[in-house]
Amino acid sequence: MPDLDITHPKIYEYLERTLPEETEILREMGDYGRAQGFPIIGIQPGRMLHFLARAIGAKRVLELGSGFGYSAMWFALAVGDGGKVIMTEGKQANQDRARDYFSRAGLLERVEFNVGDALELAKKYPSPFDIIFCDIDKHDYPNALAIAREKLRVGGILIYDNMLWQGRVVSETDADTRAVLETTRALFDDDTFFTTLVPLRDGQSLSLRVK
Repeated sequence: MPDLDITHPKIYEYLERTLPEETEILREMGDYGRAQGFPIIGIQPGRMLHFLARAIGAKRVLELGSGFGYSAMWFALAVGDGGKVIMTEGKQANQDRARDYFSRAGLLERVEFNVGDALELAKKYPSPFDIIFCDIDKHDYPNALAIAREKLRVGGILIYDNMLWQGRVVSETDADTRAVLETTRALFDDDTFFTTLVPLRDGQSLSLRVK
């Protein structure tokens, strides 16, 4: 089955057209991601991340999977002076690129760079975090939930990206899709969180920690 459009192309075009212009650095990052075929979250979900961080006054954000820093840039702009975004990424080259972007944006003091396995790196950081954003390899999605239970404060938000997985959740049964489906079921079954799914771009789960 081919990948499914989550949003009708004409509606998607409208949404893209009506958004305010990004900052120069975010626009550069987006252009790079599109040119390289790098799966960044995109401007619409990026604005949602920023919105959620500001709405709850987030000061500590943990990213499980940061790439070259596109989503982290949205968070860094939201947490303000004194805030911190902990980035994790498997490839040094991506983190080097991210460091350059944050340096030129004047936001180096708001981010911390880590290279290695995101779930292992997360263990060294003390609780609590206000937001945990997960965009690691899909087969590891179920394992990130334990990190969130340990590290996220009550009233904090856990966000997973790619939770509609380009429509593959409808019919495909490969390991990555099964992991996305397993994580979705686990979130809805876990009374630690109140969860909803947002069909924005490739879909995000938003889980408010309620106890």
